[in-house]
Amino acid sequence: MRSTAEFDAFGPWIDEVTDVEGLPRLYRDSGLDPRAHRLVLKVPRDIERRNANPHMHLYDYVIAVGDEILTVLIRHEDTYGTASIPFDRIAAIRDSVRLLDGRLTIHTLDGPALTIPYNGSAGAPVRDLIRVLREVYLPTAAPGPADPYRVDPHVGPEDLGLLTGYRRLIDREPGMRLLNVSYRQHLRHRMRLVVMPASIIVGDDREWQILHRRDWFTGPGDDLSLARTVLPRSRIGNLWARPHERYQHVHVITVESGATTLEIPVVPGPFSEALLPPA
Repeated sequence: MRSTAEFDAFGPWIDEVTDVEGLPRLYRDSGLDPRAHRLVLKVPRDIERRNANPHMHLYDYVIAVGDEILTVLIRHEDTYGTASIPFDRIAAIRDSVRLLDGRLTIHTLDGPALTIPYNGSAGAPVRDLIRVLREVYLPTAAPGPADPYRVDPHVGPEDLGLLTGYRRLIDREPGMRLLNVSYRQHLRHRMRLVVMPASIIVGDDREWQILHRRDWFTGPGDDLSLARTVLPRSRIGNLWARPHERYQHVHVITVESGATTLEIPVVPGPFSEALLPPA
């Protein structure tokens, strides 16, 4: 079986595409020109190389960031579909990794979210993609000064991964301010032990960023995931908090951005209490 350049380069990594020749062959009739885009990535199929061959279509997604629109080409067997999301319709971005299970989700003001699975070892290109998307959809503003009194939030030893993520985020974006820390809670429901892992919320005048686990409630010891949710503040239509219906000492912050509704469980405190409806 004759090899191809596409097959020779195939692996779990996400590669940048800089010209038409670099597009997977399935998508070369799409009319997409990588040279006319800010960033183009190709996301491989979730298949071991030993089970792949040169005749297969080896890439499930091509993600292209243009001047005003995010275009995603999505493989369906031996053909593909196209999703187009204008930047001004992005309501939220969530990226999460549990071991090798990566998931990038783009929420929109208009309808269903688009989720792109990827190999968790290829997280760096996904973070680059999120950075480029934020640069094009956020209003222009000079970065704020670093907080000279900044101290690290206190989290337990089980959540040091969140603390590391917080430090890296603040080092990249020193103008972000710490808005809320929810400490790990051990809860009970019908004699079953449930854990609400820690979360950290930072933000500025333009955006909130939430560092958390993929699942807001887990079983004991399920601490293998890391997630980041990015919320453009200008897209938030309604924002409020309420006591959780099942668990005591938990508030749920609800964020409505068009057709997207996200719920963020937190430990009650000044941040969530300010969002409770008047008694």
